Amino acid sequence: MAQKLPKISVLGIPVSSTKFKIPEHLEAAAESEDATIAASVNPHSCFVAKSDQDYVAHLREFDWVWCDGIGMVVAARRIAKINIDRTTFDLTSLAGPICDWLSGNRISLVLVGGKPGVSARAAEKLVGLYPSLNIVETFSGYGDGPHSAKTFLSNNPEMAIVCGMGAPRQEKFLIELKSTRWRGMGFGCGGFLDQVGEKVVYFPAWIDRLNLRFLYRILKEPRRLWRRYLVEYQVFMKRFIKELFSR
Repeated sequence: MAQKLPKISVLGIPVSSTKFKIPEHLEAAAESEDATIAASVNPHSCFVAKSDQDYVAHLREFDWVWCDGIGMVVAARRIAKINIDRTTFDLTSLAGPICDWLSGNRISLVLVGGKPGVSARAAEKLVGLYPSLNIVETFSGYGDGPHSAKTFLSNNPEMAIVCGMGAPRQEKFLIELKSTRWRGMGFGCGGFLDQVGEKVVYFPAWIDRLNLRFLYRILKEPRRLWRRYLVEYQVFMKRFIKELFSR
């Protein structure tokens, strides 16, 4: 049975309070008769939770919920008093070791997400980095793509999936997939497929080191992301400040 990591509430968002270990947790998931699903949360998750009543309930059903985004990490440390680090499904954190482990254990992978062509480009880049990685199918995150992916995976229950459709769509998709015959591993990855398809190392090293990813992204994609960072993130900031003062 997969090792479901204990969770703690950070500003109302369930977060795994213990460190994710590779290969220990992946090996346990591979041996499990049930599906194992993982998600990442960040400050934007507070806005999503406010606007989608099912989002938090879905996160509670996930086996692993990684704390992504430096703001959420700071909140976890200051408010929940848990010493955790930023954990992201990208090539600077978990994506590389997970792809390497899947390759070594001959577990096939399916990519789902992005506009048409995005997941296919990401597959090309990943196979270039991990030649033994067996990416068998790619699907768009729009139109009939998710439905086709769900049908494919339910008929190939041992396969792993990396799903980048954004919150809360990717979490809902993985929860629904888990209710089928599928029993593989599923990883919610946010914008990873778009990013790796564009550039293998998306963030400059100094941006990553200084935890300025949010600034880099808004400067790179202002029309798409300005509202998220300047408006929707206010839900996180208000909750964070209220919690700090109440304590």
